[in-house]
Amino acid sequence: MNSNVYLSAYAFVKAPFMFVPDLFFNVVVACSIIVCSAVAVTLAWTGRLKANTMPYVLPTALLLAGNLAALLGVILSLPPDLALLVPGLLYGAGSVMLSLFWIEVLSASRPSSIVVQIALGMLLNVVVSSVLSPLPGDVQMRSSCVLLLVSGLCAWFVRRRLRAASCEVETHNERPIAETVSAEPAEALSSKTSLRARWGAYRDAFLELGDSLVAFFVLEAVIGLLNSFMLAGSIDFEGSGAVSAAAIVGAIVVFCFIVFVAHRIPKVSTVSRVVMPVLAAMLVFLPFLSERYNLVFSMLLLGSYYFVALLITYLIAEAAQTRKVSPYVLMGVAMGVARVCLAVALLSGYAAGVAGGGPGDEAEHTMRYLVIIVVVLYALCMALVFFSRDRKRRRAEEASADAP
Repeated sequence: MNSNVYLSAYAFVKAPFMFVPDLFFNVVVACSIIVCSAVAVTLAWTGRLKANTMPYVLPTALLLAGNLAALLGVILSLPPDLALLVPGLLYGAGSVMLSLFWIEVLSASRPSSIVVQIALGMLLNVVVSSVLSPLPGDVQMRSSCVLLLVSGLCAWFVRRRLRAASCEVETHNERPIAETVSAEPAEALSSKTSLRARWGAYRDAFLELGDSLVAFFVLEAVIGLLNSFMLAGSIDFEGSGAVSAAAIVGAIVVFCFIVFVAHRIPKVSTVSRVVMPVLAAMLVFLPFLSERYNLVFSMLLLGSYYFVALLITYLIAEAAQTRKVSPYVLMGVAMGVARVCLAVALLSGYAAGVAGGGPGDEAEHTMRYLVIIVVVLYALCMALVFFSRDRKRRRAEEASADAP
């Protein structure tokens, strides 16, 4: 329901244009996610947002309000800009809080259970999206309202189970914890030491996720840049609305095959080293070939993005579980920075696409398109390689320092 609402902008976009149905709506959503993610990270880092306290009633109500406003025609009565601004803000805030809620649920499980839960959940995503997509807009909104209520009940049930399990663990470990605390010196419990320990834990977690996050940010920026160019040039092709759904299905099928058949999780850096050169090579020929080629390229690009997003979800939940850090911070940073890359790519790509020349100056437009895309791809790929090598160098230095 969440992805369907995003692609259709609450059913106002009848034929979704690949990943970006409307430039203004997506920029509003991106800015809303950036702000909400930053607030969540700040509250979690300062200790004001405790474990198992992320709201689920409020985001459910926000998304429900957006659906009901679209269904009842309230949004249509607003000025054109507000008609996309209001639902964009509601969607951004609601989706951030629900994403943080469910990433904490995943991080409470063992790594082997996390990957299975993600795979089964995304299979359900395919079924629900396939059912909702062909329906009329008003039927989609009614169905989304029902699904939101079901999601809220699921969240209530899971939160209740998690808090019960947490109480059982605290009761079971009450005596050892008390003895441990009383035996530690006061200096060990100071806020300065606690801050240093937390900083070290988060540093290690982000170093572990580093190249994976950079690869995700690269794909986010490339998708935003490409689609903004296509929107600026009024480039469209038949079947573009089905590309995103097909890409999601392809990514989920590959992910489930790896999980249930291959029984291993590939490294995101390995996936990016294979995918990025292929995308770069295909991208050079994009302005010159047929619409069928555009469909294949877009499906590969979005499929790679969704596959990496699934891997990122698993890696964040696993890192939070094994490193004993807040999943709110890890997921909040990942979502916020990814949307910064998307927003910058959307605005800069659109500005470059409409600046100078004109509709009749096709050669100049194509050359500007190619130069900017290739330069950005090269810079982002080099950043990925540098970050990955730097992380390996640090690990090697730490291992040699710890060696006797």
